[in-house]
Amino acid sequence: MSDESTPLRDQLERVGRFSAENRRTIFAVVAVLLVASMGIAATSVYMSLGMELYIDDDSQVNQDWQEVKADDEFDVGNAVYVSIETDQLYDPETIRAIDRLDRRYTSAEEFTSVTSLADVVRAGNGGEIPETERGVRAAIDRTAAMDPSAERLVTNLNPDPQTAFVIATYGEVDVPPAEDQYFGFLPGTEGGVVSETVVDETDATWLPPHVDVTITGTPVFETAAFGLMLPEMVQLFAIAFAIIFTIVFFVMRGRVERTWEVALPLSAAMVALIYMLGMMGIVGFQFNAIMLGVLPIALGLGIDFSLQLHTRYIEERENGREPVDAAGAAARTTGNTLLLAMATTSIGLGALLVSAVPPTRQLGATAAFGVVAATILSLTYLVALLVHFDDGSYGGEPTDDSSEGAETAEGPTDGRLEQAVDSGSTVIAASPLLVLLVMFAAIGGGAAVYHDVPTTQEMLDYWPDIEEREDLEDLQDTAESPNVMYVTVEGQDTYSPATFRRASAFETAIEEHDDVNAAMSPVSATEMAVGDIPESRARLIETVDRQAENELLPIGSRSQTPNKILIQLFVADVEGEEVRHLTDDIEAEAEWHFGTERAAVTGKPVVNRNVIENVTSGRDPMTILSFGMAFLFLTAALRSARESALLIVSVAVSAVMLISMMMYLFEIPWNPLTVATGSIALGAGITYGIHVHERFKEEMFARGATPEAAMREAMVKKSRPVIGSGTTTLFGFGVLGISEFPVLANFGIAVALAMTFALVTSFLFLPAAALTLARWTDTYERA
Repeated sequence: MSDESTPLRDQLERVGRFSAENRRTIFAVVAVLLVASMGIAATSVYMSLGMELYIDDDSQVNQDWQEVKADDEFDVGNAVYVSIETDQLYDPETIRAIDRLDRRYTSAEEFTSVTSLADVVRAGNGGEIPETERGVRAAIDRTAAMDPSAERLVTNLNPDPQTAFVIATYGEVDVPPAEDQYFGFLPGTEGGVVSETVVDETDATWLPPHVDVTITGTPVFETAAFGLMLPEMVQLFAIAFAIIFTIVFFVMRGRVERTWEVALPLSAAMVALIYMLGMMGIVGFQFNAIMLGVLPIALGLGIDFSLQLHTRYIEERENGREPVDAAGAAARTTGNTLLLAMATTSIGLGALLVSAVPPTRQLGATAAFGVVAATILSLTYLVALLVHFDDGSYGGEPTDDSSEGAETAEGPTDGRLEQAVDSGSTVIAASPLLVLLVMFAAIGGGAAVYHDVPTTQEMLDYWPDIEEREDLEDLQDTAESPNVMYVTVEGQDTYSPATFRRASAFETAIEEHDDVNAAMSPVSATEMAVGDIPESRARLIETVDRQAENELLPIGSRSQTPNKILIQLFVADVEGEEVRHLTDDIEAEAEWHFGTERAAVTGKPVVNRNVIENVTSGRDPMTILSFGMAFLFLTAALRSARESALLIVSVAVSAVMLISMMMYLFEIPWNPLTVATGSIALGAGITYGIHVHERFKEEMFARGATPEAAMREAMVKKSRPVIGSGTTTLFGFGVLGISEFPVLANFGIAVALAMTFALVTSFLFLPAAALTLARWTDTYERA
């Protein structure tokens, strides 16, 4: 593609000239949009927390989960565990203390049910707490002897002679505005409200000195972990931005006459970032653990585009063009490359839209918008800034217009970076085939281990090692059933003896499973009361209603769910793929026993497992789609399948395969963030290759340089802006590597590797491949 007159290039030149000549208009439009974006972002964008963000709202998994949690349905699904540890557990004084805690939690509006060892003792002693330790033990034994389900319930509440649990269950909880933090940017959470309630009620209860209390459970842990995330992110991004600005300063200091001019490309990138935040507010996107990654992506790419335009403007001025002419020439040449990079990058990031994880889709759409905004601002706002603050210090000897204002292939290489790249280009030109052998070896090695990179299988592994995590792990080690799964059964005649018998058979069968310790439902509660399922519907309903008042049995009232029953399965500490196997087994048993009713399996373990499975299910489609669409676009834009394949294979594919090798060697797992690395490597990394490749063609076609001289000039002239912008993105993400959250730390390291390898491939593999094509094929011969 030569630099001959084309409608697109002509239009870009007119845009550059218009921006240079109508600076006030440009500044006014940018300012209005800036203020509007800031206002929208300030009032609409906030931090969203919770694992439910990572499954589709309209998915069956989410609908089943929300049905269990809804306050107008079953109003369960979450539980806080209060661990009581003492060597005098069966002392009546201790049981009374547990009973006081039970009653205080029950009086709180947040909880649907509260079950404790005190309930067990009362159930076995006529509703009273015995006066002696012997009486307490006898009461517990009598309750355990009522029914196999009762025995398992007692074991779960009293796993050993020195430990007892109070289990407070809840579904949906109203979160008052007073729980919001940071001026509403961090909204309060249900888990936070519940945790505070338990802490306050516990502090208000007198307990014997020998009793140790630990408040734990998934809601408590997630509240503590999410509470750490935002402050840490603020610190990390502050460090990242400081590093980015420092790098840009040192990269551009040698190219600008006045040091403060370094702020001009940064200004354009920051405005693009704010526009992106405004877009998030308009479409309803919010920040979360994944969406926080859009900030360094957008800022890094925005700086990249700004630096490319800025350095080209300086080149044009140094070659003697007047400011307006230099602006038009820069927009005409670099602007064309920016549009190509913008489209390819947007396609790469847009491939994230096929992800099964909603925030990952939002990340792709938001980052793509940021790239578009950065491109437009570079061609308009930045051009206006450069001309406005141009005091004539860049003036040089005028050049022939036919040269498009660029230097000759033998131009000087000032600066150590340019000298190092110059030396490297000589080595590559001398042995391109050797470099290509290294490239294919890298691709082969990465492909061999791509599917051997581990996937994070346990949700706890996403989170930092904090005290609340240790408490939760102790709970999982101690409690017989630290997890609860739910089976909802819905039919036309659910509360009938026939349906209850089928449910009873299901519970009996599923309790034989190694990982299911007990089943609790209106069915088992009925059997506990009368020994068998009543023949009469009226007696059955009477028994269910009576048992719903029993404090020992958290089965809830049937008034809000007259056509549904909820079977609670108390399961062992299952992890990873064991959760999927258990879910499949429960579903198979339910399908076998419930022929006419709809049965659905849900619960926190099911939701978490769904999130983890979505990670791997979307990884390959996202990568293949991004590469395929980018190849088709570049083929059409460059009018050459060879050049398209050159860019995709030598830069993007090789970078992704190198990333895979490093992830495998350093045991960096796939998680909801790292699965986007391939698309990010293509979306961001291919930009660097396009800059080098397009300059390489310009030198050959517009200047008539030999392939070796053209590649040398392209690498040297693009080294400072490309390596500078790549380094900013690298360190912007690299800072995440020191995060206490493994999910963020792994993401930071993976993307830092991606940016590193994108730079390496753009200045090593791409030049070697392009020179090989130029020497042995007619790829670069103009018609």
